[in-house]
Amino acid sequence: MWTAPTADPDADLEHALGEWRRYRRRRRIAGVHWVDALYQAYITALIAAVALYLLTGVVGDDRLAPAQIADVVRHGDDWLGVAVALALAVGLRSGCRGGPLALERAEVRHVLLAPVDRTTALRGPVVRQLRFFAFVAAVAGTEAGVLASRRIEHHAVVWAACGVVFTLATVALAYGAALCAAAWRLPSPAGTGLGILASAAALAGALDVIDASPCAWWGRIGLWPERFDAWGLAAVAVSLAVLGVGLLRVGDLSVESAERRSRLVGQLRFAATLQDLRTVLVLRRQLALELPRVRPWVRLPVRGTDRFPVWARGWRGVLRWPIARVGRLVLLGVGAGLALRGVWAGTTPLLAAAGAALFLAGLEAVEPLAQEVDHPSRLAAVPGRRGDVHARHLAVGVGVMAVTCLLGAAAAVLVEPSRAAVAVAAVCVVPAALGGVAGAVTSVLSGAPDTEDAGWSLVPPEVAGMRVLVRSVWPLVLAVGGTLPVLAARAAADGGGSPWAAAGNAAVGVVIGFAVVAWWVRRRDDLHAAWKAALDQAFPDKRPRSEEVAGG
Repeated sequence: MWTAPTADPDADLEHALGEWRRYRRRRRIAGVHWVDALYQAYITALIAAVALYLLTGVVGDDRLAPAQIADVVRHGDDWLGVAVALALAVGLRSGCRGGPLALERAEVRHVLLAPVDRTTALRGPVVRQLRFFAFVAAVAGTEAGVLASRRIEHHAVVWAACGVVFTLATVALAYGAALCAAAWRLPSPAGTGLGILASAAALAGALDVIDASPCAWWGRIGLWPERFDAWGLAAVAVSLAVLGVGLLRVGDLSVESAERRSRLVGQLRFAATLQDLRTVLVLRRQLALELPRVRPWVRLPVRGTDRFPVWARGWRGVLRWPIARVGRLVLLGVGAGLALRGVWAGTTPLLAAAGAALFLAGLEAVEPLAQEVDHPSRLAAVPGRRGDVHARHLAVGVGVMAVTCLLGAAAAVLVEPSRAAVAVAAVCVVPAALGGVAGAVTSVLSGAPDTEDAGWSLVPPEVAGMRVLVRSVWPLVLAVGGTLPVLAARAAADGGGSPWAAAGNAAVGVVIGFAVVAWWVRRRDDLHAAWKAALDQAFPDKRPRSEEVAGG
C-alpha cells in the first residue's frame, strides 16, 4: 500500500530554501551581461539627473522672504504630516487586502504550505521589497531636498539628508503598518476607517482646526534644517518599532489572501507591461474588492429617461459606485486643489502633481465610457455611429469631474481664504475638469499599443517608438493643460494685472482644446479608416502578415 512521503526531521529546510532561492537568482541573472546591466544603470542615473536638473530650473532661484519662511516653519510640519497620514492609510488598506507582499503563485503553493517556518520563508521577499521601497524613497527625498534648497536657505546636502530621513521614516511606518494589518487579519472596514481617521486628523491640524496631529511628528523631520525638534527622533523610533513588529509577525499572513493577491498581481503586472492602463484599473479594483452597490445612493426616476438614454445610464452607474471609489475621488480632488494652491504660492513643479491627480480622477469619472469600450458588442448590435455614443458619454464624465474639482477648489481656498482666491478658484474649476476628462478619454479610447491598426507596422521603428512615447505621455499633457489657468493667474498677479481675467483667457484655450478632443472622439472611426486607406495607397504591396493570412 502506497504511503505519502514524510519530511526528514533532521533536514535543514530553511537552509535548503535559501540555497534554492540563490540558485534561482543566479539562473535569472546568468543571461544578463554585465555591460547591459551597467548601461541600464547609466541610463537610469542620467534620466534621474536630467529630471532633477529640469525640476530645479523650473523652481527657479527666488528665495522665500523671512515672513514666508516663518509660515513654512509654522505650518510645514502639519502639511508634511498629511502626506504621512495618506501613506499610512495606503499601507493599512494594502495590509487589509493581504499585502504588501505580492508573491509568485509557486511561492504561495509550495513554500508557504511546506513544513518551513513562514517567518523565515517570507523574510527574503520582505527584505527585497523593503529595499526597493527604501531606494525609491531615498531618491524622492533627495530630489525634494534639492528643490527645497533652491527656495530656502541652507545647503542642498542638508536639505537632501533631512528629506531622505523623512521619506525613509514614512515608508517604514506605512510598510510596517501594512505588515501588521496583514498579520493581524485586520478587517477592511477597520483598516479603511483608521486610515480615514488619521488623514482627517492630519488635515484638520494643517487647517488649524485642531492644535496638531500625531503625524506632524514626522513632518518636523523635513524641517530640521530650519528648526530641529526632538519629536522627529521620536517619530523615527516609532516607525522603526512598527516596522520591527511587522517583520516579526510577517509569518501570520493569510495564505488564502496571498494566493488571491498573487494571481491578480501577476495579471496586473502583465497588463502594465503591455501599457494597457484600462486593464490595470480593472484588476486593481478586483484586488481591492470594489463591487458596485446593490442599492444606488440616489434612485433616479424612470420617466423621461428615454430621451437621453446614454446620460441616464451613465448616472445610474455612477450612483452605484462603492464608498471606496467615492472617497478616492474626493482625495484626488482635494490633492489636486492643494497642489494648485502650492503652484499659486510659487512652487511650479506641483503643477505636474495636480495634473496627475486630475488624470487619475478623470479615469474614474469616465467609467461609463470605459464600460462601453469594454463591451463593444453592445454597440455592434444597434444602428448608429459608435463615435456618437462615445461622445455622449463625455457629459457624465465632465459632471463628475466638476464636482471633484469643486471640492479641490474649496480645499485650496480654505488654506488662505480671500476674495481673489475664490474668484480664481471659481474660474479654474471648469478648465481643470475638462483637462482631466480629456486626458482620461484619450487614454481609455487609445487602449493598449498593440490593439491599434496593424498599418503602423509599416512605418520605421523610430517613428513607431516615438508614437508609443506620445501615446503614454499625451493624456498626462492634456490633464496638466487643464491646470494652466492657475499658472496664468499667478503670472498676472505677479505682474500687477487681474488674475481672474488671465485665468479666464487661459480657460478659453482649455475649452477649445476639449472641443477638439470631443470632435476626435466622435470622428475617431472615420479618421482611423482614412489613415488605413492612406497606408494601403502608399504601400500597396506591403500589407501586414496578419491581413495576408486572413485574406488567404
